[in-house]
Amino acid sequence: MSQIRFGVFGLGRGMGFVRQIPAMEGCVVTAACDFNPSTQERFRKECPDIPLYSSYEEMLAAGVDAVVIASYCPDHAPQAVQALRAGKHVLSEVTAFHTLAQGVALARAVDETGLTYMMGANTTFYPFIEEMVRLAQSGRMGEFMYAEAEYIHCLRLSNRPLFNGSTHWRQWQPCIYYCTHSMSPILKICGDRPVSVIGMNSGMKLAREWGWTVERADLAVGLVKMAGGGMVKIMTTFANNRTPGHYYQFYGTKGNMETDRMRAELLHVRERDNPQTDGWVSYVPKRQRLAKESEGSGHGGGDFFVLYEFIKAVREGTRPWVDFYEAADATLPGMLAHRSAVEGGRPFAVPDLRDESVRKQYENDHWSPRPPSAAPAS
Repeated sequence: MSQIRFGVFGLGRGMGFVRQIPAMEGCVVTAACDFNPSTQERFRKECPDIPLYSSYEEMLAAGVDAVVIASYCPDHAPQAVQALRAGKHVLSEVTAFHTLAQGVALARAVDETGLTYMMGANTTFYPFIEEMVRLAQSGRMGEFMYAEAEYIHCLRLSNRPLFNGSTHWRQWQPCIYYCTHSMSPILKICGDRPVSVIGMNSGMKLAREWGWTVERADLAVGLVKMAGGGMVKIMTTFANNRTPGHYYQFYGTKGNMETDRMRAELLHVRERDNPQTDGWVSYVPKRQRLAKESEGSGHGGGDFFVLYEFIKAVREGTRPWVDFYEAADATLPGMLAHRSAVEGGRPFAVPDLRDESVRKQYENDHWSPRPPSAAPAS
C-alpha cells in the first residue's frame, strides 16, 4: 500500500496522531471525527482542509484505509469491530476492550477479516524498557521469576462532567482496568502470558474527599500468575501522584533489573554471575533505532514508534508490534483483578482468546462497572 489514508476518531488524544501522520512517508489524514462541538471547532481552526464528521459511520465510509481509535476508552472494542467489519485496519489506543464479551467479538473480527489490528502500547518503547527486553531475551537475567509494574497518576480534574453531561471514564472506570501501561512492557520483557489473577483495592478515600460521586477505588493491586510459573504484581492509581509515574522491576534466576523511582530514564541492573555487574550497575540506556526521527514525540518517543510499527505492519502484512492477542493479555489482568477484588480476592482465570472454544465460554459475559451516567462521549 503506497499511500495510507487515515481517519482519526477522537480529537483530544487523537490530535497527536493527526499532527504526526503527515510526517510518515506516504500517509495522510483524510477524515476525522469527534462528537464534542467545542473540539470540532478547535479542529476546524487547526485543520481546515481535513473533512470532519460528527458521525463515526460517515467517517468510516469516507474512503479511509485505516482508523486510529482515540475515543472514550470503554468504547474502543465495538468501534474497532465496526471499523474492521468495514474493511479498515485499526490502530486502537489502550485499552483493547472493556468486557469479556467485547474481547471475544474483537478477537473474531480480527481473525475473520485478516486486517491489521494493533494496540498503541507506547510504554513498550521507552528506551529503558527496550533495554530490559534486550537483557531478558539475551538470557543474562536467567529464567523469569517475578516482576512489578506501577502506573501512578493523579486525575483529580476528571471529576468534571463531559460536554454532554456524561461522567468521564477516568472517574468511574476502576483504575486497575487501565493496567496496559504496566502489563504491556512486562509481557515484552518476560515473553510469557497471564493465566490467573487475584486483586485487592484500597477503597474510596481521596476521591471522596474531592467530591467524586461515583464509587471507584483510589488504588488497586493485581497479582498475576504467568503460564511459565512466574508472578507479576501490577499497581494502578488515579488518586495519587509521583514523578515518574511508571515503575518496572524484573527478577530472574541470574539477575534482576529495575527502573529508578526518581529518575525515569535510569536503569539499575545486577547480574549474579557477571563480575562486571556483581552489585548494581546504573546507566541511561540509549535508543538503538530511529532516535532522530522519534525525538520530540510524546511518551519519550513512544508515540512515534506506535505509528511507525502500525504502518509497517499494514504495508508488509506482518504481525503488528502489539497484536490483538498480546493486547488481550495486557488488558484482561486488570479487568479480572477488579472483579476479584469485588468478590473478596477470589482468583480468576485469564482466558486465552486465541482459542475459539475458550471464546465460547465468555461470548455473553457483559459484566461491567459502567454506571448509567457514563454515556458515550467520544
